[in-house]
Amino acid sequence: MKRFVAVGVVMTGLLGAVAGRAQADVGWLDVASEPPAEIFLDDVDTKKVAPQTHMPLSAGHHRLKLVTPDGGRERSIGFTVEAGKTTQLTIHLAP
Repeated sequence: MKRFVAVGVVMTGLLGAVAGRAQADVGWLDVASEPPAEIFLDDVDTKKVAPQTHMPLSAGHHRLKLVTPDGGRERSIGFTVEAGKTTQLTIHLAP
């Protein structure tokens, strides 16, 4: 239970930081995967499954990790979000 609360606080903090920034400091992420996978951003479980669109993120470099629900496939990549723009990523998780 403590782990869930801590993750919730961290995720809320990330989203709150994005919401509190000037619009010029925010961009968005559209992420899709084949097969669908759980989304981790900057080592935080978002509790969302790809595909997802218009996820707000602070401008700058980020780390995306996708993990299939069974944990059998995983892939991590770095990417950059530009302020005021949408970054689109489609990731294929090979068997």
